[in-house]
Amino acid sequence: MNNPGRPTDLTDELVKKIKQSILDGNDLKTTANICEIDPQKLYNWNSDNYLNISDKIDGWKRDYKLSLADKNINDILKIGAIPDKVTLKVVADMSKFVKETLDRDNYKKKTETDLTSKGEKITGFNYILPNGNTEDNNTDNKTTS
Repeated sequence: MNNPGRPTDLTDELVKKIKQSILDGNDLKTTANICEIDPQKLYNWNSDNYLNISDKIDGWKRDYKLSLADKNINDILKIGAIPDKVTLKVVADMSKFVKETLDRDNYKKKTETDLTSKGEKITGFNYILPNGNTEDNNTDNKTTS
């Protein structure tokens, strides 16, 4: 007897239905109704992380938010005339925030240390600051172009 005890109600087929519902943007209560299971059972599975379902749900929620951010970014790039700049800025900033925090490996701001393979600060360059002054970062006093 390899699996003693009662078989689980959380079958592979049910996990697929839960996943699709979460990826569609539904909350746990709506997901339970769509999947035709008792909402309390789904809440318990989620809070107990039964068969790692909570970890999976968290991942699917992140994927859903990333898909919304990607869609918003694409929609913003397609906009010709901007009817409401305030709303557009809020949507753009929120989409950027979601991408930078949830998809750091594929979407992040580049810094000086990100530009080198070893994570070291780049030296030997004179940076022109917005006010027209230069920041002398040339350690060997040679002129760079």
